[in-house]
Amino acid sequence: QAIKQKPKEGDKIVILGGENYRIGMGGAAVSSADTGAFNSGIELNAIQRSNPEMQKRAANAIRGLVESDENPIVSIHDHGAGGHLNCLSELVEETGGLIDLDKLPVGDPTLSAKEIVGNESQERMGLVIGQKDIDTLQKIADRERSPMYQVGDVTGNHRFTFESKTTGAKPMDFALEDMFGSSPKVVMNDTTIDRKYTDLDYTQENFKSYLDQVLQLEAVASKDWLTNKVDRCVGGKVAKQQCAGPLQLPLNNVGVMALDYLGKEGVATTVGHSPIASLIDPAAGSRTAIAEALSNIIWAPIKDGLKGVSLSANWMWACKNEGEDARLYEAVQGCSDFAIELGINIPTGKDSLSMKQKYPDGDVIAPGTVIISAGGNCTDIQKVVEPVLKKNGGNIYYINLSEDDFKLGGSSFAQVLNKIGTEVPTIKDGANFKNTFNVVQDLIKADKIQAGHDIGSGGLITTLLEMCFADVNLSADYDLSALRESDTIKILFSENIGIVFQADASVETVLNENKVAFFNIGKVKEGDTVTIKNGNQNLSINVTEARDTWYKTSYLLDRKQSGELKAKERFDNFKNQPLKFTFPTHFTGKKPVVDFSKTRPKAAIIREKGSNSEREMANAMYLAGFDVKDVHMTDLISGRETLEDIQFIGAVGGFSNSDVLGSAKGWAGAFLYNEKAKTALDNFFKREDTLSVGICNGAQLFMELELINPEHEVHGKLRHNDSHKHESGFTSVSV
Repeated sequence: QAIKQKPKEGDKIVILGGENYRIGMGGAAVSSADTGAFNSGIELNAIQRSNPEMQKRAANAIRGLVESDENPIVSIHDHGAGGHLNCLSELVEETGGLIDLDKLPVGDPTLSAKEIVGNESQERMGLVIGQKDIDTLQKIADRERSPMYQVGDVTGNHRFTFESKTTGAKPMDFALEDMFGSSPKVVMNDTTIDRKYTDLDYTQENFKSYLDQVLQLEAVASKDWLTNKVDRCVGGKVAKQQCAGPLQLPLNNVGVMALDYLGKEGVATTVGHSPIASLIDPAAGSRTAIAEALSNIIWAPIKDGLKGVSLSANWMWACKNEGEDARLYEAVQGCSDFAIELGINIPTGKDSLSMKQKYPDGDVIAPGTVIISAGGNCTDIQKVVEPVLKKNGGNIYYINLSEDDFKLGGSSFAQVLNKIGTEVPTIKDGANFKNTFNVVQDLIKADKIQAGHDIGSGGLITTLLEMCFADVNLSADYDLSALRESDTIKILFSENIGIVFQADASVETVLNENKVAFFNIGKVKEGDTVTIKNGNQNLSINVTEARDTWYKTSYLLDRKQSGELKAKERFDNFKNQPLKFTFPTHFTGKKPVVDFSKTRPKAAIIREKGSNSEREMANAMYLAGFDVKDVHMTDLISGRETLEDIQFIGAVGGFSNSDVLGSAKGWAGAFLYNEKAKTALDNFFKREDTLSVGICNGAQLFMELELINPEHEVHGKLRHNDSHKHESGFTSVSV
């Protein structure tokens, strides 16, 4: 069902999805050219646009094939860099193919042959499928409103040809060996530039001022302004999202998606980068970027531990500028060496080598960095550890994964001093890092760790405070004297990769047996004051004040999108409403036992093009005991579905018709102006044995159809909310 086969002569080449436009012309190449190097027209045409509604339509059609008893797809490829040229050629790279230029879908009649072949318009898929299965695919595509185009044939002549059948022109006709043979080697010459940066000057007495500044840096501060406006749970498979604890603050650095609605397995993903450290030492920056991603994903139990993690590397660099290619070489070498030490792979990635902006009075170059994305199979989504200390969860431990001395170069602390620094921490021993990662993984799988957080932007002090932020009346006493560093500023603000976790004392035996160096640095307490001791130095930090400082930047950014009143209201109240669930005494939390041998009421999940939560609702209805049917609007419009045997309908969420006419207006029109669909819905609501629910876009649909309080003479309308954006958060209600 999931393995590509070798196309054979006579198989058909098909495109699902959108039309060709002057979009993404040379997008892949221009993304690695300096901004301003080309005229604005070329740069504008190179920009890629997204069309998620079309993507969902095409994906649904493919899903219909994949979920068939026999998957008829011979081979499949997405459209990315290079457009049709790349996608279709790779489909037939073992055999050859002939593409009819006239059959390629064109949305802009002014496109040249080159633009048709090479544009990077998104949301299209290329397929190879047998002649006998074309009708099946066409029926599925029509049902899903997914445009389908039969554009060519597999030839077996080992050539790749675009030909216009009307004019006979062949804008492209190459032997496959010319396209997929050995690429010419590129020789790059550059000179290493030994850049010198200024070291940091600071005093221990200014700790409070330094802390206030670091907590307000965008990289360190709360990201609530970002997470409160996006749907963090859409689809029903989000097992771990950004927000954590009773205060639901965005502190989780690992995201986990469940693989299905019933099991406990999932996919964990994290990100790591270190751009400022890379200025000082590109190789150390790469090692730190990988280590940051791994110190984030460590909190999700991964199948096979570190060996089960794969990385993606996205290189962001200002190449072709003196010294930058040499720095990139160092960074890539460092990345490769560290991955080999750890025994993990980097099978994919991309690059944007245009991190330079030209201006009339000079150029601006962004710091080169590699952005590492880590992913792995999470074995139990219920065991993912969050960065929220438990009041009775045991001791607080610290592990320095870097095994390096505390160094302030490239840190957030250096940034608030308007400096870069001279020394950056790196990962000294890949073998020890690997061992520690796997030991901590075993502890998590054995339910030994109650809370955990990585050390990254903002340093150890940020980690220690953030673990107290997401609950009320929560603080801790820390003693860092055992770390044997007299400079408290270095301990607290250096960004040596490490972890802090909470567990009972039994973990010490496991750590010692596995030769993992650790430090017991504190205990949790109730109250609002964090204390930190280092030798003779004692610090005291008010948690509420520090949390407000950390949240302030989010509030200032939120003012730009929600307005002053709503942003201030959120800022004033975010810590005053801890999340609390109150259930009736008879509620057990267990799923109802459904006797599937008996006839069950039927539920129809109704969706339109652009809907995206149909599987989530179908699962909910199934768990509630319904026999669930998937109903697309095309089923109702054609008369294939009448709803006569349905007792419950659910209109799902998403963005039907991309909301181009307004939320659900197009969907409502599909009912009102199609006789069979309107009759089916009217008859359903006339019956006495029916129920209905509309969620998100489905609720907007019911409002547009005036199904809410139908007896009212004047019907309500959904208007913009006061913040003029999506609101994602818990609402206090009593049911």
